[in-house]
Amino acid sequence: MAVKKSVILADFKADLKSAEHKKKTLDEKITTRKKEYNGEPYGNETKGRSEIVSRDIKKQSEWQHASLIDPFVSTSDIIKCSPVTWEDRTAATQNELILNTQFCRQFNRFNFMTKALKVLDIEGTVVIQTGWEYEDEEVEVEVPIMVMNPLTMQQQQVGTRMEKQTVIKVNKPTAKVCRNEDVFIDPTCMDNVDEAQFFIHRYETNLSTLKADGRYKNLDQINLSSAEATNNGEQYYPEDPTYFRFRDDPRKKIVVYEYWGNYDVNEDGIAEPIVCAWVNGTIIRMESNPYPDQKPPFIVVPFMSVPFQMQGESNAELLSDTQKVKTAIMRGIIDNMAQSTNGQKGMKKGSLDVINRKKFLNGENFEFNGIQSDFFDGSYNAIPKSAFDMFTLMDNEAQSMTGVRPFGQAGGALHSDNRGALDATATRRLNMVRNVAENLVKPLLRKWMSYNGEFLDEEQVVRITNDQFVEIRRDDLEGNIDIDIEVSTAEDNTAKAQELGFLMQTMGQSMDAGMRNLIMSEIARLHKMPDLAKQIKEYQPQPDPYVEQMKQLEMAKLQAEIGERQSRAQENGVDMEVKSAKADLDRAKARATHSNADMTDLGFLEKESGVDKQHELLKQDNDRLAKMDMEAMRGMTQQSLAKSRPLKMGGKK
Repeated sequence: MAVKKSVILADFKADLKSAEHKKKTLDEKITTRKKEYNGEPYGNETKGRSEIVSRDIKKQSEWQHASLIDPFVSTSDIIKCSPVTWEDRTAATQNELILNTQFCRQFNRFNFMTKALKVLDIEGTVVIQTGWEYEDEEVEVEVPIMVMNPLTMQQQQVGTRMEKQTVIKVNKPTAKVCRNEDVFIDPTCMDNVDEAQFFIHRYETNLSTLKADGRYKNLDQINLSSAEATNNGEQYYPEDPTYFRFRDDPRKKIVVYEYWGNYDVNEDGIAEPIVCAWVNGTIIRMESNPYPDQKPPFIVVPFMSVPFQMQGESNAELLSDTQKVKTAIMRGIIDNMAQSTNGQKGMKKGSLDVINRKKFLNGENFEFNGIQSDFFDGSYNAIPKSAFDMFTLMDNEAQSMTGVRPFGQAGGALHSDNRGALDATATRRLNMVRNVAENLVKPLLRKWMSYNGEFLDEEQVVRITNDQFVEIRRDDLEGNIDIDIEVSTAEDNTAKAQELGFLMQTMGQSMDAGMRNLIMSEIARLHKMPDLAKQIKEYQPQPDPYVEQMKQLEMAKLQAEIGERQSRAQENGVDMEVKSAKADLDRAKARATHSNADMTDLGFLEKESGVDKQHELLKQDNDRLAKMDMEAMRGMTQQSLAKSRPLKMGGKK
């Protein structure tokens, strides 16, 4: 059974009333911070005395603002998506492309970050509302009429016709900065926004805008008889301080309260995420939370976190006393100078007669009786040195508390020679930048990533470079992705660039050209020159024709010298072989000569000793024995043949 809308509206208004009690203290603090930031009078001024207010809070805020916004707007690809698992790699790449395109190209990030950081610095807390913007229109386009040719069995065009098609004009996520006085948060969630049971956002609009949106109903039941927008008798202070109002109903401003939270609509004991909008006592929107994460589309960011509180503190909490002290000193100095006798003239009575008195007052030459000291020239009173010492003390106090050192101020706690103070300043600034990155930009991009998976078209073409387009499918946008944002401050980048520059000075001459280009590219990137960094990284030097020809000639000369030396080496090898063969021949001839000499000596000795005759007789004996052996063998062979022949009688067997 569904709860009646009247009961739901009563409960929502009760939640709004309960949240207002805690919010009043915050609104009072914000009002005080704004007055001190703008240098409005404190209310203790005396008539006839100086009413000047020192604007130290605004000065520190303005000097700090540029360094806080620079890391988020200086480059066109500050978002890096890292996959948690290897399966999410494709989704991470697609998310990185789409988020960089949406945040850096389709979204006015400079104005958004400027407004968010201003509100964050001045009021101590900023609330961001995310959403999705969609707009399409029907247009008539000319499409061809195709029919099948029975002869060729191919499609051919026989004409054209007009056809209505839906063209998507806008389809992207949005984010806007909300006024703190218009946001009511569940007071029981302490400092955890995820545990908040409701967010109520109050804003001004008109009937024309609500009707054009298409999501709102019962608009004809809204009572527009009163020109002033009120709620339960309480005056609403609009964004426009002039209280300008339109007279016609379509443009007349009305106040809408939008409730985002959990409520048991079906009375089943379980609170469902819903959104409900009403004007006075009329509900104009009532539906389930349309966003895929089923959470209120709000991000709350504190400037300086306070434990167990959703709202944070601003710089005014640190600089309020300092600004009051400097205001008092400045007022005292101005009052002292204003009440001085500067520009006044005095004279001793009787020193001038009537005629000379008139000349004196007109600035003409005159005669007087007496001495020079009888005349008095008024001037400003001397300002004590202690007043300026107090000014310096207060400036150093403000710088040490906020970590912001204005340009042109040297000396004191943040003197350039004091390395520890400067390091603390850079650390403080980096901490504030990381606070914005972790608590504002990353949650915003995570919500956009979930919205992309639900509301993007099936295929979204995203421009990457001038000549490269990547198609992103909606299915690829889902996955467990970790968003990483490049966060750095000017001091951090300068320190890194100086270290790389020192490395180039010491090793640049002996360093490889490719490595040198990489280091120079990184230095250019750190100095926020991405185009130059890319050009240096991809730079390929064009060869000089004269130098290239000289290199070729030098190479040819070296090759000729090497060939000549190789031929000489070959000739030397042949000479060595010839000489070696000649040496072998000479050695062989020498051995032959020695052998002949030995044989001659041996023959002489044998002849002298009769050995040669013994050899001859022995040879003859051997020849005779051999001849006898041959004859014996021949005879034995003939006998064997005769025994093996068959007997023949009368020519017959």
